[in-house]
Formats: sequence, structure tokens, C-alpha cells
Amino acid sequence: MVYVDDIVLSGNDILDIKSITQLLDEVFLIKDLGDLKFFLGFEVARSKQGINICQRKYILDLLHDVGMLGRKP
Repeated sequence: MVYVDDIVLSGNDILDIKSITQLLDEVFLIKDLGDLKFFLGFEVARSKQGINICQRKYILDLLHDVGMLGRKP
């Protein structure tokens, strides 16, 4: 995924990902931020079963911003 100046690389072969990262770094001087935890308001969590993506943090931040964090549904 690419968004403006952010990119997420994903795949099964870590060597391929490292190779692509090196090529991009040679051309664009990128900064590798490590494993993905947050991207565009999505929280990303890994487990042995797979990858879980949710927007819990985004929603909590939104409720906080509008003063409704402690409200009942």
C-alpha cells in the first residue's frame, strides 16, 4: 500500500521484502520504521493465526476529540 509518502510492504518472503527495501532506499533514501503497528488510523496486530486490523484507537481518539469518550452508547 502507498499513501502520499508512506508505503507498506507485505509478503511471505522476508528476503524479497528486504531486497525491495534496499532498492527503494538507494533511489529515495527511505526510513524503515520496522513492523507495522498503525497506518492511516488502522491498528495492526500480528499473531500466529494471522494479522488483525481494527480502528479501535481511531474511534477512541475521535470520541475523545468530540468530548464523548465517557458517554454511554
